[in-house]
Amino acid sequence: MFNTDQNIPEPELRAILETQNEIQSLDFSGMEFPEQSFSGKRFTGCCFAGAKFTEADFSGSRFRMCFFDEAVFNGCRMTNTDIQFSCFAGAKISGCDFRNSELLHDNFNGIVCENSTFNDSDLYNSRFVLSTLTKTTFENCNLKKVLFFRIFNSDSSFKYSNTREAVFSEGDEPE
Repeated sequence: MFNTDQNIPEPELRAILETQNEIQSLDFSGMEFPEQSFSGKRFTGCCFAGAKFTEADFSGSRFRMCFFDEAVFNGCRMTNTDIQFSCFAGAKISGCDFRNSELLHDNFNGIVCENSTFNDSDLYNSRFVLSTLTKTTFENCNLKKVLFFRIFNSDSSFKYSNTREAVFSEGDEPE
Protein backbone atom coordinates (compact mmCIF):
# COMPACT_ATOMS: atom_id res chain seq x y z
CA MET A 1 0.00 0.00 0.00
CA PHE A 2 1.69 3.22 1.18
CA ASN A 3 5.41 3.60 0.53
CA THR A 4 7.29 6.58 2.02
CA ASP A 5 10.31 5.89 -0.21
CA GLN A 6 8.55 6.87 -3.43
CA ASN A 7 10.90 9.79 -4.33
CA ILE A 8 8.43 11.31 -6.78
CA PRO A 9 9.31 14.97 -7.41
CA GLU A 10 6.70 17.55 -6.34
CA PRO A 11 5.99 18.76 -9.93
CA GLU A 12 5.14 15.19 -10.93
CA LEU A 13 2.86 14.78 -7.89
CA ARG A 14 1.06 18.01 -8.85
CA ALA A 15 0.65 16.74 -12.42
CA ILE A 16 -0.91 13.52 -11.09
CA LEU A 17 -3.37 15.61 -9.04
CA GLU A 18 -4.34 17.59 -12.13
CA THR A 19 -4.74 14.68 -14.54
CA GLN A 20 -5.98 11.69 -12.52
CA ASN A 21 -9.23 11.12 -10.67
CA GLU A 22 -8.16 7.88 -8.90
CA ILE A 23 -5.04 8.35 -6.78
CA GLN A 24 -3.54 5.61 -4.63
CA SER A 25 -0.65 5.30 -2.19
CA LEU A 26 1.09 8.61 -2.87
CA ASP A 27 2.90 10.83 -0.37
CA PHE A 28 1.97 14.52 -0.52
CA SER A 29 3.41 15.25 2.95
CA GLY A 30 4.37 18.83 3.69
CA MET A 31 3.11 20.20 0.37
CA GLU A 32 1.10 23.42 0.09
CA PHE A 33 -2.19 23.51 -1.78
CA PRO A 34 -3.49 27.08 -2.22
CA GLU A 35 -6.90 27.06 -3.94
CA GLN A 36 -6.30 23.48 -5.19
CA SER A 37 -9.29 21.52 -6.46
CA PHE A 38 -9.63 17.97 -5.15
CA SER A 39 -13.31 18.00 -6.13
CA GLY A 40 -14.66 14.66 -7.35
CA LYS A 41 -11.34 12.83 -6.93
CA ARG A 42 -10.86 9.50 -5.13
CA PHE A 43 -7.87 8.89 -2.85
CA THR A 44 -6.86 5.63 -1.20
CA GLY A 45 -3.93 5.22 1.19
CA CYS A 46 -2.42 8.66 0.53
CA CYS A 47 -0.45 10.74 3.00
CA PHE A 48 -0.96 14.49 3.40
CA ALA A 49 0.76 14.77 6.80
CA GLY A 50 1.84 18.34 7.54
CA ALA A 51 0.31 19.63 4.30
CA LYS A 52 -1.23 23.09 4.12
CA PHE A 53 -4.58 23.60 2.38
CA THR A 54 -5.77 27.18 1.84
CA GLU A 55 -9.22 27.66 0.30
CA ALA A 56 -8.97 24.22 -1.32
CA ASP A 57 -12.09 22.60 -2.77
CA PHE A 58 -12.70 19.00 -1.67
CA SER A 59 -16.42 18.95 -2.55
CA GLY A 60 -17.64 15.56 -3.68
CA SER A 61 -14.27 13.87 -3.10
CA ARG A 62 -13.67 10.43 -1.55
CA PHE A 63 -10.84 9.45 0.82
CA ARG A 64 -10.11 6.01 2.28
CA MET A 65 -7.33 5.33 4.80
CA CYS A 66 -5.62 8.67 4.21
CA PHE A 67 -3.42 10.59 6.65
CA PHE A 68 -3.80 14.32 7.35
CA ASP A 69 -1.82 14.35 10.61
CA GLU A 70 -0.70 17.87 11.62
CA ALA A 71 -2.15 19.29 8.38
CA VAL A 72 -3.53 22.84 8.23
CA PHE A 73 -6.90 23.59 6.61
CA ASN A 74 -7.91 27.25 6.15
CA GLY A 75 -11.18 28.20 4.48
CA CYS A 76 -11.61 24.87 2.71
CA ARG A 77 -14.80 23.66 1.10
CA MET A 78 -15.29 20.04 2.15
CA THR A 79 -19.01 19.65 1.45
CA ASN A 80 -20.42 16.31 0.34
CA THR A 81 -17.13 14.52 1.00
CA ASP A 82 -16.86 10.83 1.84
CA ILE A 83 -13.89 10.41 4.18
CA GLN A 84 -13.57 7.07 5.96
CA PHE A 85 -10.92 5.37 8.09
CA SER A 86 -8.71 8.48 7.84
CA CYS A 87 -6.62 10.39 10.35
CA PHE A 88 -6.64 14.13 11.05
CA ALA A 89 -4.74 13.86 14.36
CA GLY A 90 -3.31 17.19 15.45
CA ALA A 91 -4.68 19.04 12.41
CA LYS A 92 -5.61 22.73 12.54
CA ILE A 93 -8.96 23.43 10.89
CA SER A 94 -10.23 27.00 10.51
CA GLY A 95 -13.23 28.31 8.60
CA CYS A 96 -13.95 25.00 6.85
CA ASP A 97 -17.29 23.64 5.67
CA PHE A 98 -17.83 19.86 6.03
CA ARG A 99 -21.63 20.02 5.53
CA ASN A 100 -23.46 16.96 4.17
CA SER A 101 -20.42 14.70 4.48
CA GLU A 102 -19.81 11.07 5.42
CA LEU A 103 -17.01 11.17 8.01
CA LEU A 104 -17.07 7.60 9.28
CA HIS A 105 -14.48 5.95 11.54
CA ASP A 106 -12.19 8.99 11.35
CA ASN A 107 -9.60 10.13 13.89
CA PHE A 108 -9.90 13.83 14.77
CA ASN A 109 -7.91 13.42 18.00
CA GLY A 110 -6.08 16.53 19.14
CA ILE A 111 -7.43 18.79 16.39
CA VAL A 112 -7.83 22.51 16.88
CA CYS A 113 -11.01 23.43 15.02
CA GLU A 114 -12.53 26.90 14.88
CA ASN A 115 -15.32 28.64 12.98
CA SER A 116 -16.11 25.47 11.04
CA THR A 117 -19.26 23.46 10.36
CA PHE A 118 -19.96 19.74 10.24
CA ASN A 119 -23.74 20.30 9.92
CA ASP A 120 -25.92 17.57 8.39
CA SER A 121 -23.00 15.09 8.39
CA ASP A 122 -22.63 11.49 9.52
CA LEU A 123 -19.69 11.13 11.91
CA TYR A 124 -20.44 7.56 13.01
CA ASN A 125 -17.71 6.04 15.20
CA SER A 126 -15.25 8.92 14.79
CA ARG A 127 -13.08 10.28 17.63
CA PHE A 128 -12.41 13.79 18.97
CA VAL A 129 -10.15 13.04 21.95
CA LEU A 130 -8.38 16.05 23.49
CA SER A 131 -9.64 18.25 20.67
CA THR A 132 -10.32 21.98 20.85
CA LEU A 133 -13.62 23.01 19.29
CA THR A 134 -14.28 26.75 19.07
CA LYS A 135 -17.41 28.11 17.38
CA THR A 136 -17.77 24.82 15.51
CA THR A 137 -21.21 23.46 14.68
CA PHE A 138 -22.36 19.83 14.64
CA GLU A 139 -26.04 20.57 13.97
CA ASN A 140 -28.34 17.81 12.73
CA CYS A 141 -25.47 15.29 12.69
CA ASN A 142 -25.37 11.57 13.30
CA LEU A 143 -23.07 11.28 16.32
CA LYS A 144 -23.71 7.62 17.09
CA LYS A 145 -20.63 6.15 18.79
CA VAL A 146 -18.66 9.38 18.29
CA LEU A 147 -16.18 9.83 21.13
CA PHE A 148 -15.80 13.36 22.53
CA PHE A 149 -13.37 12.72 25.37
CA ARG A 150 -11.73 15.57 27.28
CA ILE A 151 -12.59 18.09 24.58
CA PHE A 152 -12.12 21.83 25.02
CA ASN A 153 -15.42 23.26 23.80
CA SER A 154 -16.09 26.97 23.43
CA ASP A 155 -19.33 28.22 21.89
CA SER A 156 -19.90 25.15 19.69
CA SER A 157 -23.36 23.84 18.82
CA PHE A 158 -24.70 20.28 18.76
CA LYS A 159 -28.33 21.32 18.12
CA TYR A 160 -30.63 18.62 16.69
CA SER A 161 -27.86 15.98 16.78
CA ASN A 162 -28.22 12.66 18.58
CA THR A 163 -25.80 13.56 21.39
CA ARG A 164 -27.25 10.83 23.63
CA GLU A 165 -25.76 8.24 21.29
CA ALA A 166 -22.33 9.91 21.41
CA VAL A 167 -19.84 9.36 24.23
CA PHE A 168 -18.80 12.48 26.15
CA SER A 169 -16.43 12.47 29.10
CA GLU A 170 -17.90 13.74 32.34
CA GLY A 171 -18.44 17.49 32.18
CA ASP A 172 -18.09 17.69 28.40
CA GLU A 173 -21.74 16.97 27.58
CA PRO A 174 -23.33 19.68 25.40
CA GLU A 175 -26.22 21.63 26.86
